[in-house]
Order: sequence, then C-alpha cells, then structure tokens
Amino acid sequence: TGSNGDPRYEDSLHYFDLNKNQYIKAIQAVGNILVNYDSNKMIPVLGYGGAFPPLTKASHCFALNGNIFNPEVYGVEGCLQLYQNALNKVRLSGPTNFSEIISFAADMC
Repeated sequence: TGSNGDPRYEDSLHYFDLNKNQYIKAIQAVGNILVNYDSNKMIPVLGYGGAFPPLTKASHCFALNGNIFNPEVYGVEGCLQLYQNALNKVRLSGPTNFSEIISFAADMC
C-alpha cells in the first residue's frame, strides 16, 4: 500500500534495491518454508492496496499475474518475479484493507 512509501526511495519497504527490500526478504523467508508443503509448488500471488492497470482505482484484492481466476505461479521465484514486475506497474495507494484479500484466500481453501 501507499503507506509503505514510494519504491524509488530507500526508506520504502518496497525499495527497488533487492538487497534492502523488506517484502522480498519476507517472501523468501516464509515462501521457502511453505512451498515444501505444497505438492505442485503452485502459489497464488495476490496484491492489495494498489491500482493494477488498466484500473485507476485502488483494489484490495488483485492477482499479480493479472488473472484473478488463476492467480498461481510456480514456486517462490515465480512469486518474487511477479512482485518485482508489479512494483513497476501498480500504483500503490491506500487505505490498507485486508478484508477482501482474506475472504478471497479463505474461499480458495
């Protein structure tokens, strides 16, 4: 979300420098553990708090691959690639609202 700052600036949690980006560190740390419990290694990658093109209004649940009906990618590296690509496309905004993405994830189970 926009509250995390502009990815072009070092004080942003989404900072473009891959060695300093806190979200990349979290995706790697958690993803590398959880992926071992998924037999096909396909991981749904969702975003919230941003406007994903072609939309201009913020969404609180969108697929980073652009396909909300099949938001999965293969493995942690696939997640990281989508996240990095999204930083160049998605306009971060707010407010932070987790309810839509939690409901979507719960419905996937």
